[in-house]
Amino acid sequence: MINFKLNRLIPIIVLALITLFIAYYSIKSIRANAWYFNARNTLEQLSSPIKRSELKQAEKAITLAAKFEPSHPHYWHLNAYIKILSVSILNQPTVINAPTHQLAYQQAEQALLKSIELRQTWAETWIALAQVVSYQDGPTEQVYDYIQQAKKVGPYKLDVHLGIIQIALIHWSQLTPQYKALYVNELKLAVKYGYKFNQVFDIAKQSNSLPILCLSLQFGGDFDSVRKSYIFKKHCGSGK
Repeated sequence: MINFKLNRLIPIIVLALITLFIAYYSIKSIRANAWYFNARNTLEQLSSPIKRSELKQAEKAITLAAKFEPSHPHYWHLNAYIKILSVSILNQPTVINAPTHQLAYQQAEQALLKSIELRQTWAETWIALAQVVSYQDGPTEQVYDYIQQAKKVGPYKLDVHLGIIQIALIHWSQLTPQYKALYVNELKLAVKYGYKFNQVFDIAKQSNSLPILCLSLQFGGDFDSVRKSYIFKKHCGSGK
């Protein structure tokens, strides 16, 4: 009789434990998602110029999201984005601190590596990793490998083209022929996106590389439409 009762009780206990387990992780996931959107909303409402307190709030929120659900790759990617964005605060004339720059980039790199460990098929994460490592070490072979991974999983992603162009323009004086050929190819791919190509001028302006970009666009049939555009004439003159 006792054995019969135990045989009936054991499945009930197991089912209750499974239910509690599922409920526990569901609540953690809900809380993580709430903190993630808290971070997203904070970033979407950033002041201009960005305030340090706003980034701190966003960073706290995404850190909690990753704490509650550390297996979510997008949380780590956003964490890295906030770290990189924090450098723009440090670049303000009143706040210059090279060691803090380095720490932010190192933390961003680790967050992106964690994101890739969890999801290797997102091109935006690979190109962000390439950018962060290039900020620290220049256009190295490792950066080139990360770029190739980004192109492999996202060959038609505009963000990938723009990321490669940015890396090339920032490190122009250090580029090998291999990198320069890659840069020209990415310009040709990016120009196919029509008006979105205008973002390339923003990238060049931010990195004080407009003369390099303008010279790159002066020749070749691939850039005929760009040379006729208002933004080209604005930044580069009338062209040919």
